[in-house]
Amino acid sequence: MRKFLILALALTGFIQFAIAQSSGLKGSVADEVDHKNLQNTVISLMRTKDSVLVKFARVDKAGNFSLPNLQAGEYIVMITHPYLGDYFDKIQVKDTGVTDLGKIKMIPKSKLLAEVIIKSGSPIRIKGDTTVYTADSFKVREGANVEELLRRLPGIQVDKDGKITAMGEKVTKVLVDGEEFFGTDPGIATKNLRADVVKEVEVFDKKSEQAEFTGIDDGVKDKTINLKLKEDKKKGYFGKVEAGGGLKDKYDNAIMLNAFKGKRKIAGYGILSNTGQTNLDWQDANNYGGGMEGVETGISDDGGMYMSWNGDNEDNYWGGRNGIPRNWNGGLHYSDKFNNNKQSLNGGYKFSKVNSPGVTRTFSKTFLPDTSWSTNSISNNYSSTNKHALNFTMETTIDSNNTLKWTTRANERKSLTRNNYYTEAFTDKEDSINNSNRKTNNDAVNDAVTTSLLWKHKFKKLSRTLSINTDLNWNRSKNDGYLYSLNNFYKDGIIDRRDTLDQQNIRNNEGKSVSTKIAYTEPLLKDMYLEVSYSFSYNANSNERITNEDDGSGKYNNQIDSLSNSFEFNRLVNTPGLNFRVNKKKYTYSFGSAVGFSHFVQKNITDDITRNYNYTNFFPRASLTYKIKPSQNLRFNYNGSTQAPTLEQLQPITVNTDPLNVYLGNPALDQSFRHSFNVNYSSWNALKEKNLWGGLSFNMTQNAFTQFSTIDDAGRRTYQTVNVDGIYNLNLYSDYGFKIPETKWRIGFGPNANINHNIDFVRDAKTNSTVKNKTDVTSYGVRINISQYVADKYNFHIGPNFTYNKSKASVNSSANAEYWQLNGWAEGRVTLPGKVEIGSDVNFQMRQKDPRFPDNNSFTTWNANVIKRILKNELEFKFGVYDILNQNRGYNRSFNSYSFTETYYNTLKRFWLLTVTWNISKNGKPQGF
Repeated sequence: MRKFLILALALTGFIQFAIAQSSGLKGSVADEVDHKNLQNTVISLMRTKDSVLVKFARVDKAGNFSLPNLQAGEYIVMITHPYLGDYFDKIQVKDTGVTDLGKIKMIPKSKLLAEVIIKSGSPIRIKGDTTVYTADSFKVREGANVEELLRRLPGIQVDKDGKITAMGEKVTKVLVDGEEFFGTDPGIATKNLRADVVKEVEVFDKKSEQAEFTGIDDGVKDKTINLKLKEDKKKGYFGKVEAGGGLKDKYDNAIMLNAFKGKRKIAGYGILSNTGQTNLDWQDANNYGGGMEGVETGISDDGGMYMSWNGDNEDNYWGGRNGIPRNWNGGLHYSDKFNNNKQSLNGGYKFSKVNSPGVTRTFSKTFLPDTSWSTNSISNNYSSTNKHALNFTMETTIDSNNTLKWTTRANERKSLTRNNYYTEAFTDKEDSINNSNRKTNNDAVNDAVTTSLLWKHKFKKLSRTLSINTDLNWNRSKNDGYLYSLNNFYKDGIIDRRDTLDQQNIRNNEGKSVSTKIAYTEPLLKDMYLEVSYSFSYNANSNERITNEDDGSGKYNNQIDSLSNSFEFNRLVNTPGLNFRVNKKKYTYSFGSAVGFSHFVQKNITDDITRNYNYTNFFPRASLTYKIKPSQNLRFNYNGSTQAPTLEQLQPITVNTDPLNVYLGNPALDQSFRHSFNVNYSSWNALKEKNLWGGLSFNMTQNAFTQFSTIDDAGRRTYQTVNVDGIYNLNLYSDYGFKIPETKWRIGFGPNANINHNIDFVRDAKTNSTVKNKTDVTSYGVRINISQYVADKYNFHIGPNFTYNKSKASVNSSANAEYWQLNGWAEGRVTLPGKVEIGSDVNFQMRQKDPRFPDNNSFTTWNANVIKRILKNELEFKFGVYDILNQNRGYNRSFNSYSFTETYYNTLKRFWLLTVTWNISKNGKPQGF
């Protein structure tokens, strides 16, 4: 018993001594970014030699933790939380008491992407050639559409007309979950889908279907945005019904309904409006196979390059800025996948009717080597357009190795245009040179059908593939127009000659083409691939122009032979190709070339003249993508391509539908060849929330299409298209954005530049001298974006763009111009108690006035609205006043070769609307539109 007591006392003393020698650990944990309560965060302590757990604890409400009774020594401390990045550190626990680690700052997982690995949930991530934005990371107001979301994304701009620019390039396609949504019309998806249904926004250069399959670039690229929807938004139905009316009989009504169930999407929309809301695709003209004759280039109002075409202007498209449209618009969409996603179907139909009266005024100045004159004109016009568009895509997986995809599009457009036009030209001494008063009427029907069939086959050997793609295209246009024109020509200010045109202009145009490309890929090494391809294409185009004059009885039975002609232009091209692609972990590159053997045939059926000629062309291509870091890419592309002249440019006929600008066809035109170079850099630092996009493109054209103009002493121009070397364009784009630490402010800015060198020819008939006019058009500017968002309180955004423009022409120094311009837009919203929201937006345009033009060209369009929501935000009342300052106007300034022009369009002025909106959804929440 005595030995037992002695042993117990000794053991107790040893334990007390050990406790006296033990140490402790304490500290606190804080969320560095969102400042959230981190209660229950786990603190684990492990031995350094084998990572065995020694002790753990949890953080209390105040963010503090403690680990008592520790042996002195070296440990590994691990701090974990479900929404924060794991924290590891080696620490030394001292034997002198409690070791204090102080405040440990934790970082959300969404921020821990800068130098390690890109994970979902980050605001931006770069995945190969694709930039991915997490939609919820960029807050927008409740009920905002996708267009408002895009305006908040770094590197993307949306102008006042809804046109989208991403990384300095125009966006031509918007997809939903990788599929077409009412075709590829960018406006329908961005204006009619709500931002809160979108999970991610992907921006990339979409290649052709065959190039995506083979992995070999074929030079076909469309800047594309893909909207990936949230999974929980693909169930049930959602939509919006909107009815608005206001002063001066203004109305704006719309409905959009969506029924999604897994892979199946059914959607429909309708619009009835006379406030300018149309959702028309700004590239509609391309759907009908329209050619461009007499193409001119110059500097546009935004400081960039513009293209205009003269000659036959009977068939005009409503551009959205000229006139006040009355619009009826609707569409249906259906898509689904069946049989475990082995079959898919995507189809849609759109209809639109737009009636638009308009007034256009122009002021222009023309310069020749030894003279100059001014021109004023006014046009009262009316257009009515009916359009039907059908798209259909079906894809089926035949088996594990074979896939078949069929795509078809059909378009029909009927238009009616009426125009009363007056123009006058006068010298600097205000002596008359000419004037013209004319009336035109035109009825047009344009039809187009395109269909494509793609078969893809995978062999048993990995990366060995075979694909065959066949395209069939057909388009037709029929125009029946009438021209009545009274033209007066003066000499020394006194009338010298007068003529009258009273004629019927009939034009029937048809184009047919078939093309097939066969591509075979073979793996050469582990990461090297070969593509062997062969392409065949045949294009047949015909154009018949008939001009009749009044026979005196009011009927147009007398054909004018000099203005009538039937013409065909056929092309047969065989193109074998060879390309290589190398895939490495850090970089991917491809290079190769194709050789085109072309046989062209021109048939002047009227004069029974046939011209045959052959071309051999090389089409080199090269691309390189270098992944500097997971979130940092550098890309380079080169592509060589040819362009054949259009049938309208070749047809040897005089087109006098504009009696003061007469166009002549040129059957001696050669095809042009274009070299395109592009370098792009993209970087995203998630930890610091910084982005940098940059791009440099250079295009040079051999045998480019330009104009040869002859101007007589009465100011009448006769021109035709000719070939010339030396035309080039250089464009620089950049965007740097960052978030100010510890604030909600985000700032972005980027310099940009555009340099264009154009060449054309001007002949003065009076002196019989010809000048090779070289025009250098440059613009340098900087775009700034400043925004702040505070949830449920307010948001603010401003985006000014300053540009300095310069145009210099060798024909006459008086044609030169230099001016600055400042344009942009700003918007802000404040949320008040009671679910009341006040919003305002401003679009401002300021330009340095040129004394050679008569009117002020700076103006501001200011809109404001108040919104009240009730019934759990299902019902919304909105009162808006638009163009409060009554300054809205359509305006464009352009400098083109030896002339410059300011154009004014009548537009919708100040008005107000009271709008009631009903948000519809399956579960009672406003989840779509």
